[in-house]
Amino acid sequence: MSAIKEAQNFQSLYSRFINFGVSYGDLERLSSTSKDWTSFSRGLADLGERWENSAEALHEKGWIATPREHWQHATDYFHHAQLKVPKSLLKEGLRRSSRRSYQRLAPRLDPPAVRCIIPFQPVALTGYLRIHHPGAPCVILIGGLESSKEVELHYFAEGFIKRGCSVFYFDGPGQGELYGRAQIERGFERVIGSVISFLSANPLVGSGGIGCFGVALGGHLACGASAANSRIGACISLGGFFDARVLTRLPATARAVLLEAYGLSGDDYLQDLVPPISLASSHKQMKAPLLLVHSASDHPVDIDQVKAMQNWAGGPVDTMAFDGANHICTDRFSECIPRMCDWMTNWLVHKNSSLFAVI
Repeated sequence: MSAIKEAQNFQSLYSRFINFGVSYGDLERLSSTSKDWTSFSRGLADLGERWENSAEALHEKGWIATPREHWQHATDYFHHAQLKVPKSLLKEGLRRSSRRSYQRLAPRLDPPAVRCIIPFQPVALTGYLRIHHPGAPCVILIGGLESSKEVELHYFAEGFIKRGCSVFYFDGPGQGELYGRAQIERGFERVIGSVISFLSANPLVGSGGIGCFGVALGGHLACGASAANSRIGACISLGGFFDARVLTRLPATARAVLLEAYGLSGDDYLQDLVPPISLASSHKQMKAPLLLVHSASDHPVDIDQVKAMQNWAGGPVDTMAFDGANHICTDRFSECIPRMCDWMTNWLVHKNSSLFAVI
């Protein structure tokens, strides 16, 4: 592949990288010196290691703010370094490095991110709870296929925290640090039920309202969970989908990751995912308000999926659809993230979306 075409491949992910912590300058330098994704990923990993070493050195000298920022950079760069790396010890090592840096950062955030272990079978759930103030509404965040709670969900969580919400972001079975240790639950509402029970038992969360946010696959899971759990007072799906029709439109690599996350292998097993990956069985059961944030140009999740979700919901539905945006609208985050965070807060606190105007 020519250097120009490879650079264009790198640039296709710029909006994702930049919105989740990688600097434009670093991307430009790596794009100009990398001949393929392997060397590009290696460059990101080297920068991640540099940020981590800097954080540790400055922390030892008694610095406060700068180590915190450098641990954040290390978390982000290690995570992005593994995105295009095939399944391997290297990929898992980069993921561990990202989680390690975030664990150093977590207690130094404002508010602190407290690592939590929630009993569950077949494997305990791991996540972070950040309390804005006692009794604040709490938003549960669910990641997508390649999301990380330490990176993508962390940045989404910041928007809710700024508006007075507490947040809980976590890995369910088959996700994040539990990938390969368990399969994604075919009935994810049981996972969210355990999370809600855990949060409700915490006096700092208590009876405060609970919202649910999910991105991509997480948006699909958030809808199903919200239909089954009446404690959820509002739900947002960012780039989520209605049913398994999206599977054949996924890139081959993403499809393989999805199959493995559900404990399957090979396209011959795609049909096995059709029943569990569908919201049809809970038609009109979701009474909580639903916000659908979507790219009208999204190839895997076409507009028919959005219409099916609108017709499926049994409560109020708002929709933000952006013409020409990429998948999950990363190139339109400056527009959609503030609005969706306001939408969630308005429903959980004021029980209405009167401040929200549909685009």
